[in-house]
Amino acid sequence: MLVYRSLVAGAISIGALLVGCEKPDQPTDLRTDGPPGVTSVVVMSDLATAVDPVPPALSRLIESATYCNLNDEKRPGLVGLPTATTTQICPDDLTKPAVTEGAAEGAPPNWYVRVVFDELLDPTIEDLIPQVDAMGNPTGIKLGTIANTKPVTLRCNGVDVPYGGYYVPNGNKVSYPVGPSLFVQPVSAVSVPTGATCEVAVNTNVKNKKGDTVKGMASFNFKIAPMKLRFSSPDPSDKGASDGSLELDPAAPVSLFFTAAVDPANLPLAANTVLRSGPNNADGSANTAVCAGTGGTLAVAGAAQDGTAAATLALIVDIFDSAAPGMDSFVADTTYLLKFNNATVTAKQGGPAAVIPAGYSLCFHTPAAM
Repeated sequence: MLVYRSLVAGAISIGALLVGCEKPDQPTDLRTDGPPGVTSVVVMSDLATAVDPVPPALSRLIESATYCNLNDEKRPGLVGLPTATTTQICPDDLTKPAVTEGAAEGAPPNWYVRVVFDELLDPTIEDLIPQVDAMGNPTGIKLGTIANTKPVTLRCNGVDVPYGGYYVPNGNKVSYPVGPSLFVQPVSAVSVPTGATCEVAVNTNVKNKKGDTVKGMASFNFKIAPMKLRFSSPDPSDKGASDGSLELDPAAPVSLFFTAAVDPANLPLAANTVLRSGPNNADGSANTAVCAGTGGTLAVAGAAQDGTAAATLALIVDIFDSAAPGMDSFVADTTYLLKFNNATVTAKQGGPAAVIPAGYSLCFHTPAAM
């Protein structure tokens, strides 16, 4: 929780760069009269690859708008990120809705939704819980939570979703994250299936400091993104991945990175996967005939890899030659062709399976054993 709050201060200074020498839009530049209104609703998007394109270090910074209040000069537009880049939340044209109005996709498995207001809220909308150390002694630190105050109702596919979160009084329309806001996240990362249709509704106990309840629209729709293959390592797009000149350590698997947690009990890859092999050329170079589709057909094995220190959030599937000796993933001094024919991988949280496109083709060779 403190991570998101601490980002605000740094992002405000970045946001100030967007307006040159002009006075930056500070949190005190919020509306002070009338009932509070929702300026925007954003969800954690899977568009972070545009900010942090180097796999697999995905920052997941981007928040995409599923609602933008029309004709509202207080709604966020161009926003500065802690990475010293920018992102567009709402269109600059105030007459236009969010680009993905009502359909922004939260990125599994750890999606969240943020409801942004034009006024500071009554701080009693969250409970402040004193923290203690390992010995039970007070630390002097209090952490906020909305788990008990329930300022919103969160539903996906018509089912209530238990959630936690906190109130963020910091921020403005150009900071990261935008604010002030209610940060809402499901208690269980895998409680909602991918592809679900969700709704967050602001409850009547959300008020400003004068006791006014929220005006205007108070229910907002969004979606949970479907599971899909993000990339593999190595990847068909890598240099030499089509003619076999790409060299892979025989002890390293081919790792497939997905956008949602993989169900390790349901990896029906073998029936729709082709793995061919043949010995390298005498000089150790790739046997290009294998890349053309010749060579013996081998049994392929796959296993979900715990890439996040939590079994429910294993986002990686490792592919290897089941006949490889010892702990090796592939045989040394060998050329391999790996192809998929609409093979599927199922998400731990349910929802439509991810389909590995039939066009996936990866040819590589392993060096001779040392």
